[in-house]
Amino acid sequence: MRVLLIKPSLSNVYRWGPQTDIITPPLGLEYIAAYVKDIADVRIIDSRLEKVDLKVIEKAIEQDQPDYVGISWNFSSQIDITRRIANIAKTHGCRTVVGGWHPTLVPSETLNFHSIDIVVRGEGENTFRELIQNNSPIGIPGLSYKQNGKQIHNPDRELMDLKYIRPPARHFRSVVAKKTYNFFGIPVDCIETSRGCPYSCNFCCIHHFYRSKYRQHAIRDIIKELHSSEIRNRASLIYIIDDNFVVDHKFVMELCDAIIQSGINKYFMTQVRVDMIVNHPEVFEKMADAGFIYLFLGLESFSDATLEKLNKQIKFKQIKSSLKILHKLGFIVHGNIILGANLEDTRQDLESTIEIAKNMDVDLLTYSLLTPYPGTKLWERVLSEDLFLTRDWHEFTWSHPVIKYPHLSADDLRYYLSKAYKETMSFHRPWQGLRRLVKTRGLKFNLLRIDPIAIFRIFFQMMHNLRKILSHK
Repeated sequence: MRVLLIKPSLSNVYRWGPQTDIITPPLGLEYIAAYVKDIADVRIIDSRLEKVDLKVIEKAIEQDQPDYVGISWNFSSQIDITRRIANIAKTHGCRTVVGGWHPTLVPSETLNFHSIDIVVRGEGENTFRELIQNNSPIGIPGLSYKQNGKQIHNPDRELMDLKYIRPPARHFRSVVAKKTYNFFGIPVDCIETSRGCPYSCNFCCIHHFYRSKYRQHAIRDIIKELHSSEIRNRASLIYIIDDNFVVDHKFVMELCDAIIQSGINKYFMTQVRVDMIVNHPEVFEKMADAGFIYLFLGLESFSDATLEKLNKQIKFKQIKSSLKILHKLGFIVHGNIILGANLEDTRQDLESTIEIAKNMDVDLLTYSLLTPYPGTKLWERVLSEDLFLTRDWHEFTWSHPVIKYPHLSADDLRYYLSKAYKETMSFHRPWQGLRRLVKTRGLKFNLLRIDPIAIFRIFFQMMHNLRKILSHK
C-alpha cells in the first residue's frame, strides 16, 4: 500500500507579508504519517515550499502511483488548490481523502466534489489508519464517503487519549523542507502539548471541531519530543501550536519546570488568552524562565461591548494590564484585531479602533475582518439573518468582506483594513520588542539558545522580511 500526504499551499490568509516569510512544518500530516508508516509506504509533499507546484505533485503521483492521496484542508480558502490536487490524483486512479477543519465542518458539501472520495472528520490518526488497514471506509467511525451515488456518514469517532498518542513522524521531511521551515529567519519546529479549547468565542470553530473537549499530552512525552534529534539539532525556535496553551496553569508550570530541569535551551512561542495573563502572572514568569519569548494574543476589539458580543470573556482593561505584565517579563507580543467585530460597527468605530491601536504597546499588530465559519454561532446568525455577501469559499480569507453590515460597505471594510496596516505597522514596534527581550532576559539567556553570529543573521533576516511585509501592506 502506498500513501501520499499533501499539504496544500495557502492563499493569503492574512494580507500582511508573503507566506514564505513564516512557514512551519506540517505537524498534522506528520501525526497521520506516524500512524500508517508501519502498514504503508508513506511520502509527504509540502506544496507551500518554493518550487513545489502542481507539476511537481503530478510528477510524484505518476512516479509513486499511490493507492491513497490524503490532502490536509484546514482553511476554507484552500478550496481551489485542494480540488486541483484531488483532480490530478483521480486522473491517475488514486483514492482521494481530505481532512482538516473545513471538510470536517461541511462533509456533505465536500463530498459533492466528484474528485473527493472520502472525508476524515475530526482527528484523523486512528481513522486514517483503519482506512488504510481495511482498504475500505465501510463501518469506520469518523469517515464520510460516497457509495453507489449516495453519501454515507459513519458515526463520529471518540476523541483520542493524548497520553498514548504516537509522536509525529518528522523524518519524512525533505532536505529542502528542513532548510525552509522558519519564523522570520529563525529555524523553527512545531510541537503540540494539548488539543481543544474550553472557551467558545462566537467566531471560532475550534470548540466545535474538538467537541468542546480539552486534552493534554503527557509531559514526559513532550520532553522526549523536545529531546529528539530532529528538534535538538536544527530548531532554535519551537512553536507550540496549541489552540490555547494556558488553560490549565498547573500543567503549564509543571511543563516549564520540566523544560528547565531537562536543560532544553530553546526559544518558544505560542498563543494565549489575555485573562490568563492577568489572573496568573506567575505562570508567565515561569514561561519566561523556560524560554518562551513570543506570544500571540487574540485581542479582537478594544470595546467591552463588542468583546462581550464575541463571547471573549475579557475586558479592555485586562488587555492593557496583560501587555504591561508581558513587557515587564521581556515577551515579544503579537496581537490580532478584528475590524468590524461588531455587526453594528460604523466608520467612526473603525477609526476609533485604529487610533487606539496606534497607542497600544503591541510589537506586531495584525488585522482581520470578521469571518463566519460553519459550526460557529456567528455563522448561525449570519445565515439566519441573510447577511452573507458571498458563500464563495475563496473569499473566506479573513481579509475579504463576506458579511453585510448595516453601516459599513465592503469597500469601507477594505479601506479600513488597508488603513490599519498603513498607520500602525512600523519597524519601531518589532525593534522595541527585540530590544526588550535582550534587555530583560539578558545576554546569557539568549546566547544559551542561539550563537552570536546567528543572532545578527536573524536580525538582518527579520529586517529584510519586515521590509517585505511593509511593502505588501
